[in-house]
Amino acid sequence: MYVLAGPDAQDSRPFRTAGPCVERLAARLATVTGAEHEALLAEFWADTERRGTPLVETVTGEAGDRAVTFLWRGHRATGQVLLLADGITDPDDLTSSLLDRLPGTDVWHLTYLLRAGCRGSYRLAADISPGGPPKDPGRLRQRLRALCRYAAADPLNGRTDGAVRGGAGGSVYVLPG
Repeated sequence: MYVLAGPDAQDSRPFRTAGPCVERLAARLATVTGAEHEALLAEFWADTERRGTPLVETVTGEAGDRAVTFLWRGHRATGQVLLLADGITDPDDLTSSLLDRLPGTDVWHLTYLLRAGCRGSYRLAADISPGGPPKDPGRLRQRLRALCRYAAADPLNGRTDGAVRGGAGGSVYVLPG
């Protein structure tokens, strides 16, 4: 559930935004090729594993908010990655909960701007079905609903909750407020 920070908070709806960490990575990757590109990605993932996920960053001009970036390390078979986060993602519009892939990398990401006092639970599911995601919106919705059954705790987050949405275990995030 999305929890507001303070009694005077006006809008509890989280919204997608650009993640500062992913923007910095993309800018750095744009300046290198080959082995340097791979080294930057390896450094990014090593730092992410050390810090844990989701990545929580302050946002200039948004004192009461944090950029919260959910990450997935994909591989060549990954066609899409779905985030199921209580109080954030809309179960009736799962396409809005799909992570974006940073082109030319194994980095899948989705960032929300959340109030600093927010906490919640989430799960992730990678779709590795042959042929990639369906182009037809109806078939895509069916695929995403089916994919929900396979959602699990975030492998890069050590904070887990034994019972998240539907009884399956998941991960927990707690912002500093």
